[in-house]
Amino acid sequence: MEGFVRCRGLFATAVLAALLAACQPPADEPAAGGQEGDPADPPAALEATPVDASALEALGVRNARQPVPGLITSGQPTPEQLEALRELGVTRFISLRWPEESGAGWEEARSEAEGFVFTRLPIAGADGLTREHVERLDALLDQAGEGATALYCGSSNRVGAMLALRAYWLEGASPEDALAVGRAAGLAGLEGEVRRILGIE
Repeated sequence: MEGFVRCRGLFATAVLAALLAACQPPADEPAAGGQEGDPADPPAALEATPVDASALEALGVRNARQPVPGLITSGQPTPEQLEALRELGVTRFISLRWPEESGAGWEEARSEAEGFVFTRLPIAGADGLTREHVERLDALLDQAGEGATALYCGSSNRVGAMLALRAYWLEGASPEDALAVGRAAGLAGLEGEVRRILGIE
């Protein structure tokens, strides 16, 4: 497998596993109902190229996160930050912003000149949260190669919304689990609309 996105359904599973890991007892403390020294079955691994977390944080990209190995979610990077991301192993960039938005619109020329993969899939806020757009994003993510992918918008809000709906519509996640996936990827101001679509009061 050449990327985390090649196994449909594993993205949501991996994000939720990472969130649950923070709630687990220390390694020397047995979980309730279990016996010390009896390891639980680990979640299915995602074969991907992770980006060094400390190096990613040092770049200062707005709301940059790595919800699963090999996928960076964030706000808009500057040209300098994009170059630094490439040096960290990111080979594919996907923007959910319109080229007319502040700080956007330069990536196409940069990718053509320097030979990296860049795709723009503009999402117009709540109106853009459609199944068609989610399926298009899923197809783009499914094309990921061995390197990491950076998926971004202005603040990572649209990114989180789209990944939540991808988990729900295409990966079979429950509404609550899909919402957790979105939050892990930066969902904020669009949470109300995502909740409406998911049927969560």
